[in-house]
Amino acid sequence: MSFFRSEQSSKVTCEIVAQEELERALQGASMMNRTLVISRVNKEQAEENGMLRLFLRSLLEGEGTEFLIKHILFVAVDEIAFDRCTILKLNCYRLPSMEPLNPSEELVLSGGLDMMWGTGLLLGEVLRHGYSFIFTDLDVMWLRNPFPMLSYAGEDMQIYNGEPNNSSHFFFGSGFYSVAANNRTIALFDQLYAARIDSKIMNGKDMLTFLLRSISRDAFQRLGLKVHFLDAVYFGGLSQEAIDIAKVTTVHADCCPSEEAKLADLTALVDAWKTYHRKSNVTLLVRNACTQSMNVIASNDEDELGRALQGASMANKTVIISVLNKAYVEENGMLDLFLRSLREGEDTGLLIKHLVLVAVDKTALDRCRALGLHCFQLVTDGIDFSKEELYMSDDFIKMMWSRTLFLGNVLRRGYNFIFTDMDVMWLRNPFSQLHHQGEDLEISCDRYNGQPFDQSNSINTGFYFVASNNKTIALFDEWYAASRTSKGMKEQDVLYSMKSQGAFRRLGMKVRFLDTAYFSGFCEDSRDSRRVTTVHANCCRSIKAKLTDLKRALQVWKTHTGTSIRWPPHTACAHSWG
Repeated sequence: MSFFRSEQSSKVTCEIVAQEELERALQGASMMNRTLVISRVNKEQAEENGMLRLFLRSLLEGEGTEFLIKHILFVAVDEIAFDRCTILKLNCYRLPSMEPLNPSEELVLSGGLDMMWGTGLLLGEVLRHGYSFIFTDLDVMWLRNPFPMLSYAGEDMQIYNGEPNNSSHFFFGSGFYSVAANNRTIALFDQLYAARIDSKIMNGKDMLTFLLRSISRDAFQRLGLKVHFLDAVYFGGLSQEAIDIAKVTTVHADCCPSEEAKLADLTALVDAWKTYHRKSNVTLLVRNACTQSMNVIASNDEDELGRALQGASMANKTVIISVLNKAYVEENGMLDLFLRSLREGEDTGLLIKHLVLVAVDKTALDRCRALGLHCFQLVTDGIDFSKEELYMSDDFIKMMWSRTLFLGNVLRRGYNFIFTDMDVMWLRNPFSQLHHQGEDLEISCDRYNGQPFDQSNSINTGFYFVASNNKTIALFDEWYAASRTSKGMKEQDVLYSMKSQGAFRRLGMKVRFLDTAYFSGFCEDSRDSRRVTTVHANCCRSIKAKLTDLKRALQVWKTHTGTSIRWPPHTACAHSWG
């Protein structure tokens, strides 16, 4: 793979020169065993008293770390950072700008994204040159020489996971990891870069972390990679409850949202290390600035969400979530009908206390509170969701994506949930039909092909159950990120596309597609009203039509006496399409 991916013969000489420059930089930093340390620096980090200075200080004051400075290759992503690196007489290399793969990418391939993809490509080239490396972010303080703590049992890659030797969760970051140069790791980084070509996801803080989380479960095994997951006792982070100074080797400012907060807490950490590191049995946690900055970002709305979730949660941290707007709260409207189905359904009335209604406008919030329900107001700047949003209108699509982002946040807080559209009638308690075989996701279908684990089933995001774990969090991250390059597509269509491209398998998820005999809708009625659990007004365009046909369905269902009934035709919904 050429570092500058160009087919123009006029650039061949430039490519050769770039390769020679890279080789010289690698030789200058390499240890005798062709191993070096690589870090990335930008102009903000290179400022006086910035992160670069603090990183170097940790190495100068750490145990057995000062000599490592000469073995670090600092990859500057801009000219200012490169000039500063050169002034400090460090090993410096200027990261070339990348060429967009297509015209649409050119609009977004800049700044952080260019840096992330460029770094991933560069690291693959380093391996191709035969050099093994540790990659470290600058916000990782090196308090002890990490090399003695790294295993030497033929590992191809060593990376932080929080649980050493447990690859089942695949939850790790790319702030610190080591890679041995061989054909297997070269193939891995080739696949990482190839994902840029295949993926429509063109935004995100750290594409390498995202891609590693996305492909690793399959790729590690398929490529025959031996991966060791680093113990957080030795390779820790500020997110930990405590740091044991007697054991800690590196500390990463993970879970910290701002450079200013990272600098404050890492400076305090290095100061404390300088004072206490010769004592034994000392634990330390320094993250005041990071915690405060998180609290600033976590506004009062976030605290309100925590209260709503906690108040509605079942004993196993499971809640039911639905979205509510002004158009739904009108008298005898969708909210009233939804609550009526819960009150009149079989064994469903008790579930109301576990329901969180996410109001997207003030009117909806006020009505929710007046009913004494668990409520949370979701505010999206510059968008008014109070009116009815017709299916596939621009604001309808925005509302769906806002919902996806919110639900990912719920998973991060450790809550499982059923998400239900308000045009879903709950006729029976669905939990007896859900989550009996460790499924990560169980999702309703417009039409069901009879095979519960067949990926070719259609899906409908109007009703689904999600278990909170690293796999589902990664799914929602990937799903929402796709909104940036899926203009005009609703979130359901994007998830369907992800499913078709193997996202569920890639993330190691167990996904069940729900039988329409139990979880039915207007697209495909349940064949047996004695088993039906929910009825969704899918394949319908307007609230008025949904209300009309759902009321008819609910009324007919109430007349059943243990015998199968014939559902009324969905006439209003059929006419709603014009």
